[in-house]
Amino acid sequence: MLKLANICIVIFIFTAIQASPQNVDLLGSLNPYPNLDYSDIWGYAAGEKEYALMGVTGGTSITDVTDPATPVEVDFVPGPLAPPYEWRDIKTYMHYAYIVTEGTGAGSGMQIVDLSYLPDSVSLINTYDNTFSSAHNIYIADGFAYVVGTSLGGMHILDLGLPINPIETAYYAASGYIHDVYVWNDTAYASSNNTYDMIDVTNKNNPQLISSSSNIPGTYAHSGWLTEDKRYFIACEEFNVRDILVFDLVDRSTWDLVVSEWQSSSNSPVHNIFVLGDYAHISYYEDGYVVLDISNPLDPQFAGQYDTHPGGSFGIYTGAWGVYPYLPSGNIIISDMVTGLYVVDFDPPLTSAENQSEQINSFQLEQNYPNPFNPTTTIKFRIADFGFVNLTIYDVLGNEVTTLINRELSAGNYEVEFSSTRGSASGGIGLPSGIYIAQLRANNQVKTIKMSLVK
Repeated sequence: MLKLANICIVIFIFTAIQASPQNVDLLGSLNPYPNLDYSDIWGYAAGEKEYALMGVTGGTSITDVTDPATPVEVDFVPGPLAPPYEWRDIKTYMHYAYIVTEGTGAGSGMQIVDLSYLPDSVSLINTYDNTFSSAHNIYIADGFAYVVGTSLGGMHILDLGLPINPIETAYYAASGYIHDVYVWNDTAYASSNNTYDMIDVTNKNNPQLISSSSNIPGTYAHSGWLTEDKRYFIACEEFNVRDILVFDLVDRSTWDLVVSEWQSSSNSPVHNIFVLGDYAHISYYEDGYVVLDISNPLDPQFAGQYDTHPGGSFGIYTGAWGVYPYLPSGNIIISDMVTGLYVVDFDPPLTSAENQSEQINSFQLEQNYPNPFNPTTTIKFRIADFGFVNLTIYDVLGNEVTTLINRELSAGNYEVEFSSTRGSASGGIGLPSGIYIAQLRANNQVKTIKMSLVK
């Protein structure tokens, strides 16, 4: 049931073609097949090596992205022979890659690729075609593969207990055609054309429909991902009507639409979405790679972008197809349908809370160095704004020893030397060994440090 009273309409407009990336740095790129098309992308790590597995017309490209500045293709796995389809989806489990495609003909089915031969090569060791020959998407969780978008339309559940010889445990058809699926904790979240469906897959032999979202006219339930707390489902609508939707799933019987629209002004359709921490990483076709801050899922905010084809449009369904933000290095890999592979780094902007924290933290009194000291030590501090500053030294009983600074200063970094031979308490003879307190006051803020004088 759709609770209209709780809907928050959020429309965020940003310029589609940026003069420069926003909070995203390009680390490297590779277009190994400029005359072919590219599709989905996934990542794989082994030891200190990182790889991009990217769909290409006719097969899958395996690229070493350990040094992001110089990506190197290490192998290519051919797909079905006729037609040489570019659309394919890839997931990994253990040291295997599972590749599905809508391509047919000789070699069709789910390819199983052994990645253990990397960094030298990979090996196609089996092609599963027992219960389907083509598929649009695959998700792997807890040793099971969930294959959707097959010629039968629904979802095949495969036990990967024997990774190179999967066994189908069930075929689920109650949701009709399923385009994409996300699985967590024995629940599958299916993007099923007209609706988003929640499916109980606790019993891998007998999956059951839990609930469905309302059918929103004009939209296409394309893909989605749960937030880290698993309460909210963030959905992508490929028909370019509302782009991003957010559902509250606190009540599993109800898909409560709490954000009914987050949309670009560029007229670019959105494609796939992946969540990591407080950020949603999105392949946004002609807008390229787009990042949303979803720390508050009820109010998504634009956080970053890198356009993978800033020269202009190649057609409405071209541009960034996929993105993978889960490499151990933190680097992000993107597949562009025309221009190939990109490796980028997303540098999150400061949130308002972080900005406030940064302003507070910009008032700093560092520990003196050296410490312990004899006879002199250096005290460094930083102030955020112009104002009156006082830096005074006290002994451990609170008696004032000396005042080092007592005047107005501009914002900035400062350092001052303190000598144990100066100060009213020493009478020019020198301070005794012991603990001394440095206290900094500026703009109604106070910080102190303890200093140890050892003779």
